Formats: sequence, C-alpha cells, structure tokens
Amino acid sequence: MNYPFLMIAVGLFLVSCQQKKMENPPDERNLPIDSLQIDSVTQLIRKNPTDAGLFADRAQLYIKTGNLSKAMDDLLLANHLDSLNPLFYNQLADYYLQLGKSEAVDRILQKGNQLIPNNRDILYRLGNLYFYIQDYKKAITYLNQSQQADPQYGPTYFTKGMVFLETGDTAKAITSFQVAVEREPDYYDAYMQLGLLFGKRLNPIAIDYYQNALRIIPNSYEALYAKAMFYQQTEKIEEAIKAYRYLLDEVSEEFPAVHYNLGYIDMVFYGEYNQAISHFDSALMFKPNYPEALYNKGFCFEKSGNTPEARAYFMRALEQRPNFDLAIKGLNRLDKK
Repeated sequence: MNYPFLMIAVGLFLVSCQQKKMENPPDERNLPIDSLQIDSVTQLIRKNPTDAGLFADRAQLYIKTGNLSKAMDDLLLANHLDSLNPLFYNQLADYYLQLGKSEAVDRILQKGNQLIPNNRDILYRLGNLYFYIQDYKKAITYLNQSQQADPQYGPTYFTKGMVFLETGDTAKAITSFQVAVEREPDYYDAYMQLGLLFGKRLNPIAIDYYQNALRIIPNSYEALYAKAMFYQQTEKIEEAIKAYRYLLDEVSEEFPAVHYNLGYIDMVFYGEYNQAISHFDSALMFKPNYPEALYNKGFCFEKSGNTPEARAYFMRALEQRPNFDLAIKGLNRLDKK
C-alpha cells in the first residue's frame, strides 16, 4: 500500500550503565534517611579523624539527604587521606560527571590513573568520559586498557560497543555487545542494543534479545515497545496488536506512541478509519501536541470523505509543526477535490 502517513518507528536507544533512558529513578532525597545515621558517623569520625572510609560513608549519606556541598567536602577529604584508594577517585568522578563537569572528571581520573595504574574502574571511567565528550579515539584507548586489566568486565565491552555504534561500525558494535552479555548474562542494556540492531535488519533473533531484556526487567516499556514494533515492521500484525495491548493493560495506558501505532495498524492494515481515529484520540489525550497523530487523524477523515474535519486536523498538525510536509500535501490534495 502507498499511503501518505507517518509510522512511529523505534530508534537506537543510547543507553549506558550510568545513563538509563527507560524511566526516571526515584529521587533519593525523598527517601526516609535517619539523620541519626549522619550523627553516628560523625561521632566515629571524631574518634578516627584519619579514617578515609568514614568520610566516604558520610558523603553517601549527605548525597541521599541532598546536601551535595558537604558530600563533596567529605569525598575530597577521603581522597586526600587515602590517595591510593581507587574507590574515592571513582566516586568523585561519578559526582562531577552528574554535574556535567567533564574537565573535573578528567583531572580526578588522570590523577588516579597516575597513582594507581592499570586499575580497571578508573580506566573504564576514563573511557566512558571520552565517549561522553565524543573523543572516540581516546575512549577506545582507555577502554582497551580497562579490558586488559580485567577481560571479564562486561561494561567495558558495552561502552566499546557504543563507541563503535556512534562511529558507524555496526559489526564491531554487535560483537562488543555480544561479548558483554557473555561476560554478564544479566546485562539488560546490552540485550536492548542487540535487539535494536538486529531489529533494524528485520532479523527475528531480535525477539530473543528483547525476551532476555524482559527476563531481567519484566515490564520494561522500551523492551516491550521495541518487541511490538518489530512485529509491526515485519507485518506480524496480530502479534504486534497483542504486544501493544499488553503494554496498555499491564504496564500503563499512558503511552501515546502505543495508541498511535494501534491507530496506524487499523488505518493501514485494516482500513478501519473510525477505529483508527479512536486510537489517535487516545494518543492525543496523553500528548495533545502530537503532530503525527493530528495528521493521521486528518488522513482518516480524508479517506472517510469528511473533508472539513480532514482540513481542520491538517491545519492543527501544521500549527504544531510549521512546514510539516505531509500536512501541506494533505491540504493540497483537499484543494484539488
């Protein structure tokens, strides 16, 4: 069929161990933390003022209570007291990275790498840092060193895979992700990347990778959605509908892209324009400024012979996205009728 409409496709999710995009983590500052814990550690510090581990422990408590300034002070003190402990360099680097201070991260990790050479975690974080700032050559250099320090560490292979993916070497990316799951069989992010890469090729092995991801996080929206999209793209429509319905019934109904794709299926594969409109309405209920849904709803009205409604929704789509090519073409079609 040759329809002028839009399908929402699943893209390659840029995910990493430190930066998950599937859902927001709970705000730790809202978790109940007994202030007596901080007082207790403080008392221990007074008795043992040179114990770096105590300062590091208190720093973590400060982070949980949202007192980031005091957390940083304690981490710096811990690092000063025990400059040969890689944990403190890693904690400082993670903190600075969350703040987006890449130069500070580099400074801390380079110092740690000089004092503690061949440390897997420091080298791994340097690789991640250079991946983050898109210096891929340096990223691979440090990741290779991390791999040499510990060939069994899965995250190193995962980040290497992400570097290869960003630089266009899909074959090496796939190999790296596969090694990552061999090293760590519960590596969710690596399974997702493999599923997306094979899904892009319409290779049915993608479903196996999504199933492994769902084994680890059973109701993962991104894994369930990617699986449903694979069925849709390979025109296994009944399986796609079943997968989308599961998402809405068992995970949450507040997924506009799922409603949208159900509307797309009714519109394209079954020609059920009224049912498709109903799904697009559901998508717009959760995402009112959804130009693709507005356009496709207009297209359904056009196919049903309701020219005024079709024109209205093409116009609304253009309001949300000026120069929206399909909406402009839709209006031009109506003008010729």
